[in-house]
Amino acid sequence: MPAHLGVILGVSAGAYALTLAAVTGLQASAEASSRLERAPTIAALEDLRAGHDRLAGRLDAARAAYESAAGTYGDAGLAVTDLEARLNELAAAVAEVSGTAASLPSGVKLPPVSRSVASAPVSAPTVQATSGASGG
Repeated sequence: MPAHLGVILGVSAGAYALTLAAVTGLQASAEASSRLERAPTIAALEDLRAGHDRLAGRLDAARAAYESAAGTYGDAGLAVTDLEARLNELAAAVAEVSGTAASLPSGVKLPPVSRSVASAPVSAPTVQATSGASGG
């Protein structure tokens, strides 16, 4: 193999290596500048994601509070229904008492009460009893 072919082959391999190194340097520089240009957008996207996570947390808390309030409201509705039934029973009892009271006469004539008492002397009753405890 002639020497000039070896030199040409060596020079072309060196030129190819220098070209690859230059392209790699340009790509690295372009990527670095691209990262710098995208940094505000990436930061905004991160802030948006964090805001979304906070909002999702607040929505979960609101949902839990709503479910708790709905349960309390349902329990209160049951209590009101029970109270209404008891009030209806009370109204029926009051109506019955009112009807009975209306059927009573407006006045009752009571017999006269004597205010004087004849008193007779009070004496102890006579007792004739023996007990077997004393032997007599």
